[in-house]
Amino acid sequence: FNRKNELLIVKPSYKKGWSIPGGTIDANESPRECAIRETKEEIGIKLKKLRLVCIDYKKTKGYNLENLQFIFYGGIFSDKELGKINLENKELESYKFISVNDNLNLLRPNLRKRLPNCLKAIKTNSVFYLEETKKIGC
Repeated sequence: FNRKNELLIVKPSYKKGWSIPGGTIDANESPRECAIRETKEEIGIKLKKLRLVCIDYKKTKGYNLENLQFIFYGGIFSDKELGKINLENKELESYKFISVNDNLNLLRPNLRKRLPNCLKAIKTNSVFYLEETKKIGC
């Protein structure tokens, strides 16, 4: 997020829609380590503090294998950090900040469904567990 409480989103070159920085875990890498590495690779910023806000279990569908999606909150970027954003990776075409109340239709469908829970978890300092992007009562 920036100081206006706008969410940083990125436009991948290899799929439709906008997303947030992230990616696939490497061997012997924790989800947290992956989030730090992917953010550095994608936008050129090494996050110092992360807080888990959401885990989403996804079942096998077609060619997509079952997986767990971990969403971390990296805090609010300072003006100095914003000046360091650099799309070093050829996987991304662009980035921008959006209001979390508007422009959600730009986001990939699963992220769009997951985002309200993530925002609530940030606000309430909690973690949400989802299955198929639906909140489970725990």
